[in-house]
Amino acid sequence: METKRLVLRHWEMNDLDDLYAFAKNPNVGPQAGWRQHQSREESRQILSRMVTAPDQFAIMLKSTMKVIGIISAGIDTSRRNLAAKTIGCALNEAYWNQGLMTEAVGAMIRYLFMDPGTELIAMDHFADNYGSQRVIEKNGFQYEGTMRQKIRLFNGEVKDCLCYSLTRAEFEAQTVSQDKD
Repeated sequence: METKRLVLRHWEMNDLDDLYAFAKNPNVGPQAGWRQHQSREESRQILSRMVTAPDQFAIMLKSTMKVIGIISAGIDTSRRNLAAKTIGCALNEAYWNQGLMTEAVGAMIRYLFMDPGTELIAMDHFADNYGSQRVIEKNGFQYEGTMRQKIRLFNGEVKDCLCYSLTRAEFEAQTVSQDKD
């Protein structure tokens, strides 16, 4: 997948240094619900699993050819609907507030809706993660509500999540509206 400034591609083992550079930051992983990486070896082990995962993508900045984040998709297990997908993402803190994750999520939405079997895409965020909230809302997701005590984090903390979704019909209506502009 490609956008104006990004390439979303499958992970490669030579992405280790870039992955570790952002995954060790205590402000990145915990905002997405995972523990910051403690060592390059931990990043290597996680990377070896991501390399073989079909819907785990590295977010690469075209201008530097550096991997600056991760975006993934999967079945939304909080719904009893196998046609509902969910997107998760994290970005190197040095690239926050530049519209890059909004761009990456937009590309992932288009990718997921290319599958005619996808009916709905969901995203959620912790209540205090306003950056993720902006990304989700800019991509046209509709707020569904707050799922209380949705996740127990690596440190035992239990967090609420604000939940959003985007249906195929909403996506298609947005696409038609953008085409008219």
